[in-house]
Order: sequence, then C-alpha cells, then structure tokens
Amino acid sequence: MIRSNEEFIAARDRQADEAKKERARAEGLWQRLEASGEPKAWREPLADPEFQSWALCEKLCRESAWLADEDAGRAGELMELAMEMVPRLALEESRRAALEEYVWKHVGNVCRARGDLRSAEDAFGRTKEHFLDGIRDSLPGPLERARLAVLESALLCDQGNQPESLRQMNHAMSLTSAGDSSLVAEVLLEKGCLHRRLSQSGEAHWALSLAAERAPENADPRLLLRIHIALGNVLCDLGRHGEVKALSAPRRREAGRSAIERSRLVALEGRIAVGLGRLQEAEAAMRKLRADPPGRAAADLALLSLEISALYVREGKIPELRDLAGEMLRLVEAPHLSREAAATLKLFCRLAGQDKLTAERAAQFGRDFPRASAVC
Repeated sequence: MIRSNEEFIAARDRQADEAKKERARAEGLWQRLEASGEPKAWREPLADPEFQSWALCEKLCRESAWLADEDAGRAGELMELAMEMVPRLALEESRRAALEEYVWKHVGNVCRARGDLRSAEDAFGRTKEHFLDGIRDSLPGPLERARLAVLESALLCDQGNQPESLRQMNHAMSLTSAGDSSLVAEVLLEKGCLHRRLSQSGEAHWALSLAAERAPENADPRLLLRIHIALGNVLCDLGRHGEVKALSAPRRREAGRSAIERSRLVALEGRIAVGLGRLQEAEAAMRKLRADPPGRAAADLALLSLEISALYVREGKIPELRDLAGEMLRLVEAPHLSREAAATLKLFCRLAGQDKLTAERAAQFGRDFPRASAVC
C-alpha cells in the first residue's frame, strides 16, 4: 500500500524505469521473432519462458495497430498470439486485467479495420469488466492508455459519432506525457487525421505541424513517414502545394517497404503536381496508382483522379475527362471505400458522362471528397 505522495512518486518512477527496460528487452525479442519467419511460425518460440513478457504482448498489440488499416489479416494474427500469451504471464490480478483490456481493444481495432463494426463494438464492450478489475491498484500500470483512447476514437468515427470521437481524441492527448515525445507525436498524427476527416483543415494542419515538430529524429520511421504524408495532404487541401517539403532519401526507402505508404506517397506527389499545374506528372502518378491493387489506397486514387478531372474540364479536355470518368467508376466497388465516397464518385461520373461539369463544380468535388473518405 502506498501511504504518501512521496511514496507514490517514488513507486511511479521505479515502475517507469522498469517498464523502459522491459520494453527495450521486448524490442530485442520482437526482432528475433521477425527473423524467424511469419507470425504463424511464432507459437513455438512464444511458448519459451524467455518470451513471457507483458511488454512483448504490448508490442504485438502496437504492431497490430500499425498494420490494421493496411493488412487486417496479419494484424489479426498478431492479436491471436497476444491473446494466447496473456494467460501464461505471471502478473498480479490488476496488471493482468489491465493487459486483457489492452489486448481486447486491439482485437476490436482489427475488427474495425475489417469493416466489422458490430464485432468491434462487442470486443470493446468486453474490456469494461477488465478495466474495473485493473484499477484496483493505487498505482497506474505501465500500459499507455493514450493508445486505447485513440482506438476508441477511430471506432466512434467509423460509427458516425464524430463529436464523441473528437472528445476521445482530446482525452488521448490528455493522457500523454511531454517526456514521451514519440507517443505525443503519434496521438497528434491521429488527431490531425481525424480533423481532416471532419473537414477541419485548419485544425488538422495545426495538429500535424505539431506532430512533425514533436517527433524525435530517432522515432519509428513509419511514424515520421505517415506524418509527412498526412501533413502534405492537408497542405494540398489548403491549396498550399508549394509548401510540401521533399521527402528525404531515408523516408522514401521506408515508404518502399509498405505497399500502402508507397501508394499514398505517389498519390500525394500527384496532388502536388496538380496544384502546380504539372498535368503530365499528375497523370503519371495516377497511372502508377492504377497499376496496384486499389485496397486502402482507393480513396487516394479517387481524390487524385477528381483533381485531375478538374484540370481536364478547365482545359477543355472532354474526351480525356470521359475516359477518366469511366476508370473512376471502377473504384466505386473498391474495398475500404466508404459509402459516401462511392456515392460521390457515382454522381461525378454521371455528370461527366452527361457533359454537365463546369470547372468550378469539378473542383468542388475534389474539395468535398475528403469529407466522405478516410484519406489522410
């Protein structure tokens, strides 16, 4: 039992130091797992007592969250391993309950990424009993609760509850510590993306600019890349295409490791070309995007196509516009494209086919589209 404020602070600091060491050890274990092959081959090494670590379980969850919107299948495999690990860990009751809550919310996040919002809500609902069990200890556990608030915000947004989603994101910000600049930058990135989905470009620009400022140079390269792409897209939304910074060679190499980030970067470069009036460059980016399976990049391709269409109308390239509208119609059935985004594309294609698009109306479709999609 912690009897005084001084004892509480001392215990908290000891816990933080121990957690830092355990997370560093978990990173080494994670690298060994990755070197051993695909997740389906990890069950045997994870049964070894050396791998029985709450921090490694946390790492599985965090990696699942990184992957969920790109590869929900692999993210789900990681969560199966995390769920199998929890019963093996020697933890106090309150710490086990907190870890179970953490795991179940990440399971729910995978369901959300798959588009199964009912199962996601069920998984989040299961965490309530674990949360109550996990707060019996007077000292908060080492798990980063800000990440859980971010996951809740994402689910609420996909459910259409934008005000509560924004409240949860603000709650996530309140749970971050200034000393953990990487976590602060991660939450600011998600906050900026949420504001963009809500068509709040000014707020999105503020959050993403701050994320870029707070992120340390030694942060996860994926985080730095996503901040760059998200900030670049918001600057394009604001018509400030010339302010998007060129991507450094290391960041570009990082983009090459992920199909979705590579596609998003190509789409961003296409949008910059449109804004600067370089139509041929924009068309080349669009063709490159079409060559890849649409997947999660479908919204990026649709937005770039809409912006190129506005240039076609302005320059009187009607045959090119009709051909492009025909290509865009194929995106309507693309996986992960929201219903609202699909409806926007259908309307645009119908008007383009009837020669009823003015330059201003075509441009307005491009300005409105991010409000109906998950582009960031």
